[in-house]
Amino acid sequence: MLHVAIAPASPGVLLTPFSVQGRRESKGIAVPSHVHDEGMLVLVHEGLVVVQAGSEVWTVMPGSLGWIPPGMPHGARWFGDARGSFLYVRRDACERLPAQYRSWPSSKLIEALMDRFTNSPPGELSAAYLEQLFDVLLEEIKQREHVPLLLPMPADPRLQDLANALLGTPDDTAGIEEWAQRLNMSSRTLMRRFRQETGVTLGQWRQQARLLRALEMLCRGGSVTEAALSVGYESTSAFIGSFRGAFGVTPTRYIADRE
Repeated sequence: MLHVAIAPASPGVLLTPFSVQGRRESKGIAVPSHVHDEGMLVLVHEGLVVVQAGSEVWTVMPGSLGWIPPGMPHGARWFGDARGSFLYVRRDACERLPAQYRSWPSSKLIEALMDRFTNSPPGELSAAYLEQLFDVLLEEIKQREHVPLLLPMPADPRLQDLANALLGTPDDTAGIEEWAQRLNMSSRTLMRRFRQETGVTLGQWRQQARLLRALEMLCRGGSVTEAALSVGYESTSAFIGSFRGAFGVTPTRYIADRE
């Protein structure tokens, strides 16, 4: 797991931008749990991001904008090709944003504004102009509907290792017996504890994790067949059936609706 440091915010500045881009890692990219006084907007360009704040976990797909309020302890794991734009928001300006974590589908306007914030040379945007652009961003966010994709994570460290391994290598064919041996517990204990801590069976969780990783590939332009095979499905038709059961539409329709 590659660990990535978070850039600091500039004191007193309304918005402090920075970007993250990391090479593809089989076990993902990790941001250790931390907290900051400012709020943070995160636009995910590539990769699947799993954000954990306390016992709650959210998944953020490419083409989504996430919001982390100030003072909220959180960590993240980034699977796939990591690329994102980040924007610290000064604490007093966070009152205009939700008090809880949120995730919205992005839009061309949001992407253009985030690009303006993160790629403008230092000092190019005056404080007054920055506030005007921020007002536009907030108004655009208000038009988007909060649509989190949830993937419950276990609290037990050993089960967390299992969950992260399944996210990192979704095509792993190991069965419950093999995983139980790796974790030095019986298969019955593994299944019982995993369900107690996540509310779903290990099989259900694994299927959802595979679908989310496949969705990450689809969002960055991969074909349905490539996505299906990359996460361990033996046939495209089986993948499409599972995807439709989870999201209500075929993979092609899901991507078309997002676009």
